[in-house]
Amino acid sequence: MSKVLIIGSGGREHALGWKIAQSPEVSEVLYSSGNAGTYNEIKGRNIETSGSNEDLAHLIESENIDLTIIGPEQPLANGLVDFLNSRGYYKVFGPTEKAAQLESDKFFSYRIMKELKIPQADSILCKSLDEAIDAIEKTGFTVIKARGLTAGKGVTVCSTKEETLEIVEKHSEQYKDKDGNYHVLIAERLYGQEFSVFGISDGKIVSPLEISLQDHKRLLDNDKGPNTGGMGAYCPVPIASKDLVRYVANKIMTPVIQKMRSDGIEYKGFIYAGMIMTNKRLRVLEFNVRFGDPECQPAMMMINNGLYETISLALEGKLNRPKINFKPGASCCVVLASQGYPENYKKGLLISGLDEVNGIGNVKIFHAGTKLDYSNRIVTAGGRVLGVTAYSEDGIGEAQKLAYYTVQRINIDGGFYYRRDIGSKAL
Repeated sequence: MSKVLIIGSGGREHALGWKIAQSPEVSEVLYSSGNAGTYNEIKGRNIETSGSNEDLAHLIESENIDLTIIGPEQPLANGLVDFLNSRGYYKVFGPTEKAAQLESDKFFSYRIMKELKIPQADSILCKSLDEAIDAIEKTGFTVIKARGLTAGKGVTVCSTKEETLEIVEKHSEQYKDKDGNYHVLIAERLYGQEFSVFGISDGKIVSPLEISLQDHKRLLDNDKGPNTGGMGAYCPVPIASKDLVRYVANKIMTPVIQKMRSDGIEYKGFIYAGMIMTNKRLRVLEFNVRFGDPECQPAMMMINNGLYETISLALEGKLNRPKINFKPGASCCVVLASQGYPENYKKGLLISGLDEVNGIGNVKIFHAGTKLDYSNRIVTAGGRVLGVTAYSEDGIGEAQKLAYYTVQRINIDGGFYYRRDIGSKAL
């Protein structure tokens, strides 16, 4: 029996731990530091830590952890895997700091794709605001992509050259690096349906989760308003069949992993490809080096079993026989956010209705920005608070109905904000 540590406190980490705990090979799932939802999970236990590398290493040693899974991108980009490996802990699932450049450095990923002739948006790599302005003037490109980690919010899509020029200066102030530099890709705008492909890499190949997902990044219905960390997701996506998912894994993701390996950078961990189907061809929008949030939530609802076992095989470099299998049907996740998200929002608001909805079949409430107050009540602790996730074997229409039926029974003072159209593109 294995003891698993999940590092992170969001909805993604709650969903991963919930699914991994279902394996008969797992005795306990620890969360550092978790949230109010993980606190109440079967086999779950929250451990408060500072999040420092030393504290996490001490936790792994003191609790005799058999497998560590790193959820968020920041500790991966900061080299947590490297540090734990240096302390003798090798059962750590996630890419090293160099491998994490695939997400943390858009110049790095752009150059790899260009060398491999993987279709992507035409882009200009700029190392100052002046270079960015010059690129916009010369090309008319209207997408601004910050280099570095931006919590999923560093891409600004504009409609005209004039709007792009107006916004890029504000963007440069927001996304300067620690040395005060502004590095950015100015890219062409692509039009089409987007979908996500997630896979697990053992350093040699990528085994896909054979189900496509679609995130909803914009705050408002019909993809309006500012970018957020994600307001909901569903799966599968009608335009992206299992065959297309396998194609992305075999012809795009695996070549990238193998190219990195040939350059001396081994990649073991989750890998995500954000794709867009234009009227001309399939193209890559971005790579991420972890599972998406909130895409993880409906994906975990669709998995029957085998996640823990497949991760274990990946760490051993033996992914030729993955063990994950999926349910039929579809899943829909609606994110409940505090009013004012993604800017200013209140914390500490009492959440009502959770006991009532816990009895609804085929629904799981994954917690993100929650905590327990001094009276052991569940209150808000972040912008994105809950991911109401429903499953139906009858498809996305029924899963969507069930998710929104549940959403209407959960509340806080002032009301949650949520999109009303998660999954509607599939219908």
